[in-house]
Amino acid sequence: MKQFEDLRDLFIHQMKDRYDSETQQVGVYHELSMRVKSVGLKRILAICEKSAQKHIDFLDELFTDLHENQVGDICECSLGMIKELNMILDNTSNHNITDIAILSTIRQLHSNDLTGYQNILMYADQVHDDAILDVLKQMLKNEKDLDQLLDETMLALIQKEHVLEADI
Repeated sequence: MKQFEDLRDLFIHQMKDRYDSETQQVGVYHELSMRVKSVGLKRILAICEKSAQKHIDFLDELFTDLHENQVGDICECSLGMIKELNMILDNTSNHNITDIAILSTIRQLHSNDLTGYQNILMYADQVHDDAILDVLKQMLKNEKDLDQLLDETMLALIQKEHVLEADI
């Protein structure tokens, strides 16, 4: 791994981390959509996949503008969350709990992305031009909008499971 000499190096590293995280997520969303039962969660997965792909495209453009290569760092945090989810899915037979576990992981991944983009935006404000800032602000807005949708869906799934458990 390259040494971080200044804020720009850290900025580039964090962008690469987000790029890898988004790439990992795109790779897993389609697979997860085949396992979920909730129509609402299938819709959420499609929205998340589209959003992640859009962010990859935006990051590709930013890396080109910065004359940097987007490949090189692995987001260990996302990798770990996805591995943990796979372990849970292998040990869960209740499809409502499977859906909740999938959404819980998506929310964790999303929370990591949200914080990462907030950090990048703060760095960018110090080291780059307004065009980059505008793209990053749009990405962050998208993440915040998605955050609200994920929260609402999670609450609905938990309430549904609670009602089912109460009926037993």
